[in-house]
Amino acid sequence: MRNSLVGLTFTSVCVLMLSIGVKAQVDKRKFEVGGVFTSITLTDFKDRSLPGIATGDATVQGVGGRLAYNLNENFAIDGEASIFPESHLGNDEFAQKAQGFVGLKAGVRNRWVGVFGKARPGVMWFGEFTSPGGCTSTSFGTSCGVSHEKDFAMDLGGVVEFYPAERAIIRVDIGDTIIRYPERTLGGFSNPTVLKSQVKNNFQVSFGFGWRF
Repeated sequence: MRNSLVGLTFTSVCVLMLSIGVKAQVDKRKFEVGGVFTSITLTDFKDRSLPGIATGDATVQGVGGRLAYNLNENFAIDGEASIFPESHLGNDEFAQKAQGFVGLKAGVRNRWVGVFGKARPGVMWFGEFTSPGGCTSTSFGTSCGVSHEKDFAMDLGGVVEFYPAERAIIRVDIGDTIIRYPERTLGGFSNPTVLKSQVKNNFQVSFGFGWRF
């Protein structure tokens, strides 16, 4: 009985020391870097980008990169930037879009998997909005110019990470990208179209691979 207790105690101490050693190694690797493939469905986006011409949602795919700094095992400063090309990755859009976020990722993890929540403010950039007041009448109809637009956005959602190797990370993000569109006036002085300021919820999912160092 005594030998069993000694053996159990010794085993427990070894396991504890091993877990502390693994945690110490993880804590030393503060930085994470990786690539990402992402898809976002922009709610009622065509109603604002081409009013009167096309209506409905617009789903676009993009690629980007991530950089994170782990404050500890539970909290990290998490940043991401992505670009959505005009006619690649299955997209059929006019001009390009991009987004960038920096914020907090918080949750729990063990040796094999981690589950986190995220809240990352940032910006959504559009390159195909009709210019405010940029529509003119021609002999062939109405011609509208385009302009770039940068709108405030907030990325809220969940993150699941898998650790197939000591430093490797496979990451899946699912969340709501909230975009605030400002009020915009389209058309000429005689017959302007006013698009009111709106806040839209947009479903976004991302898949990525990273490396901790």
